[in-house]
Order: sequence, then structure tokens, then C-alpha cells
Amino acid sequence: MALADRKSTNIFNKNTGGSKDSKSIDTEKETEIRDAFNNGDHIADIGKLDNLAPVLYAIQQLTEDIEELRRYITAEVGDGAQGPQGPAGPKGDTGAAGADGARGADGARGPAGADGADGKNGKDGADGTTPTMTSLSGSGLPTRRGASGTLWNNRGVVAIS
Repeated sequence: MALADRKSTNIFNKNTGGSKDSKSIDTEKETEIRDAFNNGDHIADIGKLDNLAPVLYAIQQLTEDIEELRRYITAEVGDGAQGPQGPAGPKGDTGAAGADGARGADGARGPAGADGADGKNGKDGADGTTPTMTSLSGSGLPTRRGASGTLWNNRGVVAIS
């Protein structure tokens, strides 16, 4: 709810020139009024006090109300910049999925190649025994691992399956 229009008017003003009116005072008169108030002249002069007491009491009550409003607004409402955050609202719909990106250099693996041809069987050793180191040559051995316990040429190194 917005504030209503102001009802009170200035008691005096410092208008000059063409805007000067019946409530206008100059700086000297304002200083004189302020000094008399600060010195407590309205309290010290019993005649003034008797005449002004009801008005001064009403002004004092208004001042206290204004100070209470100021305290409340500062403590309870704050500076008005932002109130406390409310509860979270419901989750929105899921958006559409974006397009798939390019696969780049690491694409899917291609199909497996065909099996290579079987290598030749090596010659049996003399008398069907394992050849000795002096007569062993890896050049005649198969290049693929064979049955368990057989020799084969593993890139120039003789190996046992």
C-alpha cells in the first residue's frame, strides 16, 4: 500500500523573491528560532511554557511515534532492498536434447580382420627328440603360437607355447 498524500504543511519556509509568502523567514530569523529552542527558552519562560505546553506535548508525542516507526522499519523491514527468499517453485519441463557433436578422431572401432593363414609345421628333431641348441634355428619355426609345449618364432626370438 502506497503512502497517502502529505497532510501537514511547513510551519515556515525560506522562500525569497517572487516565491516569498506569509510563512517565509530569512536565515537570521531561522537561526534565532533554533537558538531559542536549543537554549530551552520555551521552557524557561513560564508564560511561554503555559501557552505552548499542550502544543509542545503533542509535538513530543509525534516525535516519539516517528522514532518508533523508524526503529520498526530499520529492525523489522530492513532497507527494503530485498526481502527473504521464498520457497523454491516447481521444477520446469526438461528442454529438448541438443544435436550430437562430430565424433572426431576417435571414431568407433571397425570390424575384426580375417584370420591369417596357418604357418608351416616345423621339422621333427632327430629321433623325435627336441633339437639341441647347436642345431636350433628359428627361421623354420612357425610365427604363431602353437599347441602347448611347442616352439615358435616370436619376432626372431625362439619361444615355447
